[in-house]
Amino acid sequence: MKTIAIVTAFPPSAGSLNEYGFHLVNAFAARNDIEKIIVIADRYDGNATELDLGPKVDVRRVWRFNSPFAGLHILKALKSSKAEGALYNLQTASFGDSEIPAALGLLTPALSQKLSMPSGVIMHNLVEAVDLDKTNLANSPLRQKLVSAASYFVTKTMLMSGFMTVTLDSFWDILKEKYKAKNAFMVPHGSFPSASEQDVSQLEDRSRIVVTMGKFGTYKRLERTIGAIQNLNASLGEEQKIKLVIGGSDHPAMPGYLDGLATEHKADKNIVFHGYVAEEDVANFFTQAKLAIFDYDSTTGSSGVLHQAAIYGTPAAYPMMGDFIDVTEREGLKGFNFKPLDQAALEMAIKQCLEDEVFAQSLAQNNIDVSKGVTMSTVASIQLQLLKQIKSGKFNKVRRAKNSAVMIKQNMVY
Repeated sequence: MKTIAIVTAFPPSAGSLNEYGFHLVNAFAARNDIEKIIVIADRYDGNATELDLGPKVDVRRVWRFNSPFAGLHILKALKSSKAEGALYNLQTASFGDSEIPAALGLLTPALSQKLSMPSGVIMHNLVEAVDLDKTNLANSPLRQKLVSAASYFVTKTMLMSGFMTVTLDSFWDILKEKYKAKNAFMVPHGSFPSASEQDVSQLEDRSRIVVTMGKFGTYKRLERTIGAIQNLNASLGEEQKIKLVIGGSDHPAMPGYLDGLATEHKADKNIVFHGYVAEEDVANFFTQAKLAIFDYDSTTGSSGVLHQAAIYGTPAAYPMMGDFIDVTEREGLKGFNFKPLDQAALEMAIKQCLEDEVFAQSLAQNNIDVSKGVTMSTVASIQLQLLKQIKSGKFNKVRRAKNSAVMIKQNMVY
């Protein structure tokens, strides 16, 4: 398999998972056995220039977020690409935050598989694992019921693609137990390549900066985090004050959220709204900070931002709930944990990190070490081998195995 297509949001882009798509494409491009990668990407209306990833990578922007025709454009692009296999990098809202375009887009992998294009899916979340009361559907019980009902059909259809991998064991459990899936596997999120170890500064050499990054406004909100920083700063001298740097953008369902907060707090010089963090700025964004904060009302999948903080030696503060429990207990990442939805507990976590740098540094080093365990090159190797098995027709042997996870490991050649 020399030519593959990767369907993903791709930088420059405001689409979720665009950073993961970037690192996934780079991991495939680094392989000597891959000659061409066609990235079937989302359209971007900003002014940023297209990234130059070398002659192996051909980015074709063919679909738009919230377009009901995204799938048709993707299938047309796949047909013209002459790729030998297609890999989709997805989450439930990859194609839209409205139910119809979101669902229609997620049917595309099964359609491309039926059209004789070996197709696999990296799925970063499942509706069953999301608390819909904490999303943009919070005030619409009817829409919640419709989404829950439709999700079974959509997921069942997605499993008609060649294979599906998920990034957390809890998602794999859902696919095995609820959907009786025989072609679903847990493949860890993978760590993004980082700067060399000597470029990852020790916490004692960093300023009193904490950072947070994401798409804000729904289950990722900033009121508690800003309140925590302001409360702590109220009792600190000017030289000891903490600066909060907020990176990212509005969630598509909450346009204007960040602008509203920026206006509200424009007089506070210690609250900085950085905006979108370009790929080339990610390292500096994290290595400036002593702590990365993840104050979520709920979780919807393994956090790519948490893994980014880990590889840059920035300890994290996050609530022990949902998918954060998975990454702690099953992946081995560690952080300053606090009670969910509790600003006072978050304040204590921030204070502990800043006052006990020896312990904070031990957490940072643990996460750097954990991140080295499963790299994006390993993830790309597994995905490629699965695509090859689909293309060769050998995958049925894996489907029939009693322990498919063991069977996959036996068949993998990295």
